[in-house]
Amino acid sequence: MFQTLSHDVQLLLIGLTVLSGLFLIAMIRTFVLLRDNDRMHSECTKMEKQALEQQIELTAIHHDAMSWRAKTQRQFDALRGDLSHRLLQSEQSNQHAQQGLDVAQSQSLTAMLAKITELEARLAAKPAPAAPSKPPAPAFAKPAESSLPSLPAMETLRLQSLEAELAATKAELTAHRQQNAALQRTLLLARRRQPALRKSGTRGMARNN
Repeated sequence: MFQTLSHDVQLLLIGLTVLSGLFLIAMIRTFVLLRDNDRMHSECTKMEKQALEQQIELTAIHHDAMSWRAKTQRQFDALRGDLSHRLLQSEQSNQHAQQGLDVAQSQSLTAMLAKITELEARLAAKPAPAAPSKPPAPAFAKPAESSLPSLPAMETLRLQSLEAELAATKAELTAHRQQNAALQRTLLLARRRQPALRKSGTRGMARNN
């Protein structure tokens, strides 16, 4: 009986020892888990604070970006309005210049053609030299020498002056035509620059959008 009780006591002691060891291990594990839980809770709180700060910072950045975009859009609208106004003024000035150029060209061409026609008519309508009737000179009188040039020589001088005037008029007409051609080229270049301004305005709008 004593040996049986001793054996049971030994079993009980062994069981209590095992249970005590397991309990100690469980307590140690629980302590470690509680410490890790506290550390993770503190880290989670820090991360939440950081996330809140980052969210506030992102909101401020977004607000600044929206303000900058609105300001840039207003500046672009003002610039586009100014460029449109200048383009309209340029088109109007080009139209006025073209009209003035056409009127001046037509007037100068009409005047030059009328002058050339008049000169050609004056050249074509030159009178034929007529022999002047002279009274018979007395036998004893010496014929007087005429101090004026003969009629054919005067007609030749008049024709030369008319031809010189016609040549000068034609040269002036040629100069007017060259000047008109230069003005037309200038207007053409100004009209070609207008689509370039429009394309640059469109590209700026696309970049801002």
